[in-house]
Amino acid sequence: MVAADLPIGDRIRHYRGGRRQDAVAGLVGISPDYLSQIERRLKIPSLPIPYALAQELGVPAAATALLSEQAPAEEEADDTAEAAVGRALLGDGPALSAAPVSAAVLRDRVEAAWRSWQTSGTRFTEAAQTLPALVADVEHAARAALAGTDGAERRAVLRASADLYCLLRSYLRRTGRVDLATVAADRAVRAAEDADAPLRIAAEQVAAA
Repeated sequence: MVAADLPIGDRIRHYRGGRRQDAVAGLVGISPDYLSQIERRLKIPSLPIPYALAQELGVPAAATALLSEQAPAEEEADDTAEAAVGRALLGDGPALSAAPVSAAVLRDRVEAAWRSWQTSGTRFTEAAQTLPALVADVEHAARAALAGTDGAERRAVLRASADLYCLLRSYLRRTGRVDLATVAADRAVRAAEDADAPLRIAAEQVAAA
């Protein structure tokens, strides 16, 4: 079962499975680009679209509600640093109007987080303290970069995103959030593809297999 706290785009992509975006989009009367933006959390669809997608994808009646934009009935009341990592991945970040962090700064922070994860004896504690803000900043910077016109900055931000999501996948697996680890793995591959980074694409696909 798909976790109820996953963003709508991740839930739709899960149920779409191996079906092509253009085929599914055409059947529900939207463009493939619009469906892609929904799945990547760049667009929030009006309510009829998720229900049309649910019907077309054969989502069980019990799971159809998961495709709505309503929040889960029971919100997680966990204020630990570990829970904050998951909330950052699911969109609990800075306002869209806030200035994004530059690719160079993100790269340095992601590299530092990786060094800590690979060498520190207290890596779980350090990751829990570092990752929430880093994930939020990377998510925000990636959205801004994808909407911008600076190709070099966009690719650099997306490369940093791919590297961070790879780290995040490892952290989430080891802290028992396999559902969110799957989301992180998918975003790592997509960020590498959008960055046109062949080595990262290959590495992420192998790690996600």
